[in-house]
Amino acid sequence: MKKIISFLVLAILLTGCKPAVTTPVKAENLRILSLVTCADYIMTELGTKDKIVAIDRHGRLLDSMQNVPVTVAGGVVSREMLRKYRINYAIIWYYQRNLLELFNKEQIPVMVVEPVSLTNYPELVRKLGELCGKTAAAESLVEHFTGAFPPAASTQKGGVPVYIELYAPWKSPSANGYIAEIMQRAGGQLTAAGTQGGTVSPEVVALARVEVIFFVEGFGSAAEIAGRAALRNTPAVKNKRIFAIPRKLVCEGVAPEELLNFFSNKIKDK
Repeated sequence: MKKIISFLVLAILLTGCKPAVTTPVKAENLRILSLVTCADYIMTELGTKDKIVAIDRHGRLLDSMQNVPVTVAGGVVSREMLRKYRINYAIIWYYQRNLLELFNKEQIPVMVVEPVSLTNYPELVRKLGELCGKTAAAESLVEHFTGAFPPAASTQKGGVPVYIELYAPWKSPSANGYIAEIMQRAGGQLTAAGTQGGTVSPEVVALARVEVIFFVEGFGSAAEIAGRAALRNTPAVKNKRIFAIPRKLVCEGVAPEELLNFFSNKIKDK
């Protein structure tokens, strides 16, 4: 009797710890909810954007997603929305794992995307290609990406001192993140970097003697940045080398080669 009770207790515990559903969906039947803008971008490049039937608001940064319904705000996903759009697959970020329970209950398979880097980008392309039945197109895209970002370039050090400001004053990318990687490949060096999603002190930026400053288009202005006491005497301000980055390019994993060319052109434009 004790063994039977123990077995039942174990069964109940295991039922409450079920993993995310991973049952495959045939490519031709996919109806994807994507909360990952770089997945939207990659699937557009693969010619499979029609499989995305719902997105979050960030997806609208891409021209290819303008006609796709925005169904998620603030990371909130409802059971009613999933059923309305007949969602049968979801793509989410690593920090949205709280949604797995809902998807699991609705028997919806999920792809969780980890922080994007130049190292794991090809793997993400291949996974999306396999999901959508476009393995050949994915390999072609990976080959093109590898040509733009050869592995040997990752050993480069130094470069032009650069400060990048994201969506608020003194908010800067992390030193080992996606944007910093591309900046390094472009010949720049992120000299004043924040922690993940963090800020830097104005004094640190001033002491770095940055030669180029970037900010996100629509968030701040060159005139406002140039007027800050900590930046007035930097070479970047004196030489009027303050540039707005198109907002879609600071989305992790979106158009990496375009971001590389943007940084390269501005850094070399002396």
